[in-house]
Amino acid sequence: MDIVIEAVNKLKEVITHSGCEDGGVVLQVNPDVISCQYEKGACMEACFGGRSGEFTTFNPIRATTKLEFMFGATLDSQETRGAACAIMNVVTKFLCLSRNVRACPAKSHELCVHDLKSRIGSKSVCCLGTMPTIESVFGRFIVSDPVSADIILINGEGSITPEVGDIVKKFINKKTILFIGPSTSGIASLEKIERFCPYGT
Repeated sequence: MDIVIEAVNKLKEVITHSGCEDGGVVLQVNPDVISCQYEKGACMEACFGGRSGEFTTFNPIRATTKLEFMFGATLDSQETRGAACAIMNVVTKFLCLSRNVRACPAKSHELCVHDLKSRIGSKSVCCLGTMPTIESVFGRFIVSDPVSADIILINGEGSITPEVGDIVKKFINKKTILFIGPSTSGIASLEKIERFCPYGT
């Protein structure tokens, strides 16, 4: 299962005949954004209908396009998959399907970690995507294999890896799967999977 393409198809169903599919989207890099502490990379910002959403990535795209570019596309590179997620983030925000599509301010980082500690407790965690903060805070509870984990955490980087869909499909009713951070807002909303981002905006 390709979870990015599946989410794109679900978004297509939502917006078909709404006029949104013809709407323009601007993808740009915002160097002033303080990214989520659970992600690494540059902030690729998507702007649509007066709203904005973000996706943190090491492969940002700068472009002006339309929503329909995603529909039927193979999305076979990290760049296009990240761009699709950024667009899903802003469009689901525009449609009021998701919230907290932007990173929280730095002053909320400590509170966020505290809340995540309460959520995870002493359970074993597998991180899909690079998450130095998680590895630092939960060090002895981190496992490398989803099979051995009680909780699978997926950030933006993890959400666009080709294998993540199969992992989600395999464990969705067996383990806690938790998307984390603003970059996963659209895909989590469309796939109806829990997301942790209590202080995002």
